[in-house]
Amino acid sequence: MILHFFTWQQFLIAAVIFTVAWYAGFLLITAKNRTKTNKVERLQKEWEDELHEDDLIGANRLPEGISEVEAHTLDFAPKIWDETEEEKRETQLGLIPDLLQDLKTIFNILENENGTKDDFFSLFAPVKARYIVMSGSAQEAALNEFIRENALFPISDEELINLWN
Repeated sequence: MILHFFTWQQFLIAAVIFTVAWYAGFLLITAKNRTKTNKVERLQKEWEDELHEDDLIGANRLPEGISEVEAHTLDFAPKIWDETEEEKRETQLGLIPDLLQDLKTIFNILENENGTKDDFFSLFAPVKARYIVMSGSAQEAALNEFIRENALFPISDEELINLWN
Protein backbone atom coordinates (compact mmCIF):
# COMPACT_ATOMS: atom_id res chain seq x y z
CA MET A 1 0.00 0.00 0.00
CA ILE A 2 2.97 2.24 0.25
CA LEU A 3 3.14 2.42 -3.55
CA HIS A 4 0.04 4.64 -3.59
CA PHE A 5 2.16 7.55 -2.43
CA PHE A 6 4.31 7.53 -5.63
CA THR A 7 3.11 9.01 -8.90
CA TRP A 8 4.08 7.75 -12.36
CA GLN A 9 6.20 10.81 -12.89
CA GLN A 10 8.21 10.15 -9.71
CA PHE A 11 8.64 6.48 -10.67
CA LEU A 12 9.96 7.32 -14.16
CA ILE A 13 12.39 9.93 -12.80
CA ALA A 14 13.75 7.41 -10.28
CA ALA A 15 14.07 4.73 -13.02
CA VAL A 16 16.01 7.13 -15.28
CA ILE A 17 18.34 8.15 -12.42
CA PHE A 18 19.09 4.53 -11.45
CA THR A 19 19.65 3.56 -15.13
CA VAL A 20 22.08 6.44 -15.69
CA ALA A 21 23.90 5.57 -12.47
CA TRP A 22 24.12 1.89 -13.48
CA TYR A 23 25.62 2.60 -16.92
CA ALA A 24 27.96 5.28 -15.53
CA GLY A 25 29.31 2.80 -12.97
CA PHE A 26 29.67 0.13 -15.67
CA LEU A 27 31.60 2.48 -17.96
CA LEU A 28 33.90 3.57 -15.12
CA ILE A 29 34.73 -0.03 -14.20
CA THR A 30 35.42 -1.05 -17.81
CA ALA A 31 37.51 2.08 -18.38
CA LYS A 32 39.69 1.21 -15.36
CA ASN A 33 40.19 -2.34 -16.59
CA ARG A 34 40.99 -1.12 -20.09
CA THR A 35 43.75 1.18 -18.86
CA LYS A 36 45.30 -1.64 -16.83
CA THR A 37 45.58 -4.02 -19.79
CA ASN A 38 46.41 -2.09 -22.92
CA LYS A 39 48.26 -4.92 -24.63
CA VAL A 40 46.54 -8.06 -25.89
CA GLU A 41 47.70 -11.21 -24.22
CA ARG A 42 47.12 -14.76 -25.34
CA LEU A 43 44.85 -16.63 -23.00
CA GLN A 44 46.59 -19.54 -21.41
CA LYS A 45 44.79 -22.80 -20.90
CA GLU A 46 44.84 -24.55 -17.55
CA TRP A 47 46.99 -27.35 -18.90
CA GLU A 48 49.51 -24.94 -20.47
CA ASP A 49 52.09 -24.17 -17.88
CA GLU A 50 55.18 -22.26 -18.72
CA LEU A 51 57.94 -24.64 -19.68
CA HIS A 52 60.84 -24.83 -17.34
CA GLU A 53 64.35 -25.66 -18.43
CA ASP A 54 64.42 -28.64 -16.11
CA ASP A 55 61.26 -30.05 -17.76
CA LEU A 56 61.76 -33.62 -18.95
CA ILE A 57 59.80 -33.30 -22.19
CA GLY A 58 60.85 -29.86 -23.35
CA ALA A 59 59.29 -27.65 -25.99
CA ASN A 60 57.45 -28.93 -29.06
CA ARG A 61 59.54 -29.23 -32.18
CA LEU A 62 58.35 -29.37 -35.78
CA PRO A 63 59.04 -32.60 -37.68
CA GLU A 64 62.24 -32.72 -39.69
CA GLY A 65 61.95 -30.98 -43.05
CA ILE A 66 59.01 -28.78 -42.02
CA SER A 67 59.38 -25.13 -41.22
CA GLU A 68 56.98 -22.31 -40.46
CA VAL A 69 56.93 -19.36 -42.86
CA GLU A 70 54.72 -16.34 -43.16
CA ALA A 71 52.11 -16.39 -45.91
CA HIS A 72 53.57 -13.49 -47.87
CA THR A 73 56.94 -15.27 -48.17
CA LEU A 74 55.45 -18.48 -49.59
CA ASP A 75 56.01 -18.86 -53.34
CA PHE A 76 56.14 -21.78 -55.74
CA ALA A 77 58.37 -22.17 -58.77
CA PRO A 78 56.59 -22.16 -62.12
CA LYS A 79 56.10 -25.45 -63.94
CA ILE A 80 58.69 -25.85 -66.67
CA TRP A 81 57.28 -27.55 -69.73
CA ASP A 82 59.70 -29.33 -71.96
CA GLU A 83 58.90 -30.17 -75.55
CA THR A 84 58.01 -33.79 -74.90
CA GLU A 85 55.50 -32.91 -72.16
CA GLU A 86 53.93 -30.29 -74.42
CA GLU A 87 53.65 -32.81 -77.24
CA LYS A 88 52.09 -35.39 -74.90
CA ARG A 89 49.63 -32.83 -73.64
CA GLU A 90 48.66 -31.77 -77.15
CA THR A 91 48.23 -35.39 -78.16
CA GLN A 92 46.07 -36.24 -75.15
CA LEU A 93 43.89 -33.14 -75.32
CA GLY A 94 43.73 -32.51 -79.04
CA LEU A 95 44.74 -35.24 -81.45
CA ILE A 96 43.29 -38.33 -79.80
CA PRO A 97 39.77 -36.92 -79.22
CA ASP A 98 39.73 -35.58 -82.80
CA LEU A 99 40.90 -38.92 -84.19
CA LEU A 100 38.30 -40.81 -82.16
CA GLN A 101 35.60 -38.47 -83.45
CA ASP A 102 36.71 -39.10 -87.04
CA LEU A 103 36.69 -42.87 -86.44
CA LYS A 104 33.18 -42.67 -84.98
CA THR A 105 32.07 -40.78 -88.08
CA ILE A 106 33.58 -43.45 -90.32
CA PHE A 107 31.86 -46.25 -88.36
CA ASN A 108 28.56 -44.36 -88.53
CA ILE A 109 28.87 -44.01 -92.32
CA LEU A 110 29.75 -47.69 -92.67
CA GLU A 111 26.77 -48.71 -90.55
CA ASN A 112 24.30 -46.53 -92.45
CA GLU A 113 25.62 -47.50 -95.90
CA ASN A 114 26.31 -51.18 -95.11
CA GLY A 115 30.00 -50.61 -95.78
CA THR A 116 32.62 -53.28 -96.14
CA LYS A 117 36.17 -53.65 -94.93
CA ASP A 118 37.47 -52.12 -98.19
CA ASP A 119 35.20 -49.10 -97.65
CA PHE A 120 36.68 -48.70 -94.19
CA PHE A 121 40.25 -48.72 -95.56
CA SER A 122 39.36 -46.15 -98.22
CA LEU A 123 37.62 -43.88 -95.67
CA PHE A 124 40.52 -44.29 -93.25
CA ALA A 125 43.20 -43.19 -95.77
CA PRO A 126 42.55 -39.41 -95.38
CA VAL A 127 42.30 -39.82 -91.60
CA LYS A 128 45.64 -41.63 -91.58
CA ALA A 129 47.20 -38.81 -93.60
CA ARG A 130 45.82 -36.19 -91.18
CA TYR A 131 46.99 -38.04 -88.05
CA ILE A 132 50.31 -39.45 -89.31
CA VAL A 133 51.84 -38.55 -85.92
CA MET A 134 49.84 -41.34 -84.29
CA SER A 135 51.62 -43.99 -86.38
CA GLY A 136 54.06 -45.78 -84.10
CA SER A 137 52.98 -43.80 -81.03
CA ALA A 138 52.30 -45.24 -77.59
CA GLN A 139 48.56 -44.74 -78.13
CA GLU A 140 48.47 -46.80 -81.33
CA ALA A 141 47.62 -50.03 -79.48
CA ALA A 142 44.67 -48.39 -77.69
CA LEU A 143 43.44 -46.90 -80.98
CA ASN A 144 43.70 -50.31 -82.68
CA GLU A 145 41.65 -51.81 -79.86
CA PHE A 146 39.03 -49.06 -80.31
CA ILE A 147 38.87 -49.82 -84.06
CA ARG A 148 38.55 -53.57 -83.39
CA GLU A 149 35.72 -53.05 -80.87
CA ASN A 150 33.71 -50.69 -83.09
CA ALA A 151 34.28 -52.22 -86.51
CA LEU A 152 31.27 -54.02 -88.00
CA PHE A 153 33.55 -56.69 -89.46
CA PRO A 154 36.40 -58.78 -88.10
CA ILE A 155 39.80 -57.17 -88.49
CA SER A 156 43.09 -58.99 -87.87
CA ASP A 157 46.19 -57.79 -86.05
CA GLU A 158 48.14 -57.73 -89.31
CA GLU A 159 45.53 -55.48 -90.92
CA LEU A 160 45.63 -53.11 -87.96
CA ILE A 161 49.42 -52.90 -88.15
CA ASN A 162 49.25 -52.22 -91.89
CA LEU A 163 46.47 -49.70 -91.30
CA TRP A 164 48.89 -47.16 -89.80
CA ASN A 165 51.84 -47.89 -92.15
